[in-house]
Amino acid sequence: MSPSRRRPLPLLIAGATAAALLLAGCSGGGSGDDPTTPSTDASETTGAEVTEGSEGMPQASGEFGESPNITFPGDTPPEGLQVEVLSEGDGPEVEPSSAVTANYYGIVWGADAQFDDSYSRGAPSMFGLNQVIQGWTDGIPGHTVGSRLLISVPPDLGYGPQGGNPDAGIGAEDTIVFVVDVVEAFNPGDAGQADATPTPEAADAPVTIDGNLGEPVTFTIAEGATEPTELQVTVLATGTGEPVANQQSVAVAYAFSYWDGSGAGSSWGWDGADPEGPFTSFAGQGSIVDATIDVPVGSRVLVLAPATDQAPASAAIIDVLGTA
Repeated sequence: MSPSRRRPLPLLIAGATAAALLLAGCSGGGSGDDPTTPSTDASETTGAEVTEGSEGMPQASGEFGESPNITFPGDTPPEGLQVEVLSEGDGPEVEPSSAVTANYYGIVWGADAQFDDSYSRGAPSMFGLNQVIQGWTDGIPGHTVGSRLLISVPPDLGYGPQGGNPDAGIGAEDTIVFVVDVVEAFNPGDAGQADATPTPEAADAPVTIDGNLGEPVTFTIAEGATEPTELQVTVLATGTGEPVANQQSVAVAYAFSYWDGSGAGSSWGWDGADPEGPFTSFAGQGSIVDATIDVPVGSRVLVLAPATDQAPASAAIIDVLGTA
């Protein structure tokens, strides 16, 4: 369910255009052993109706941060996507297209044991809400950080569209149930630190940035700027967080453009487009977040990537939001 490399539960990747362009512009490879399996395009789906309440839902014991025990009231799950707030947090509200760090426990309706959980691994998972099953994409937004949620996901919003997940014991017609503890959220409007320290290299950057530190940005490539022939990573402003470690999960906000102007995108939204939301991946597996290794959280980074067989040269402004 989450981007765990230990359990081969596939994600339903939302075809976020700019994120895909970023990946193409910076690497010809995939994401290593990240168990993602693209199978749907979120641009072709609509938000599911969410029923808030507890009628017909299982019972879940335990406090926030503790592995739960789930008991089912019968063999027949409730219809549709159901979300019950077991305990409400006092943090910010999670918005659509956010990136979230969460602990979770997943079980097939009526089963005796979970098919996956982060509690047994001792650490929460980070994921973009456009990179997971539709039941999470629609069921988690609107709730606050610090909340414990009980979510019942019907097969059409879970693994049903993929024919289930036999390796995890999930059938195509199975309703799946999750307890989710929302630990942290990075919303589409979030950016790096407003008090990050600009570097001397920022003055020589071949881009003009519209937007202050701590704010969403757009940028233009300077007229006459030399197209990159190799990957270049420049820290424009240094945050005060811990440096990103190799193989750590990273959430970044970004603005992106091809050098020839043939494509652009942004986690913040650009030219009237809806925000795509922060991008998350493991550092060191061939994605754009590799540029953040050893860079402190809160920093702003410029990435210039050469042309490949798949894409023109590109430029991206990346704000390092957080790690897990």
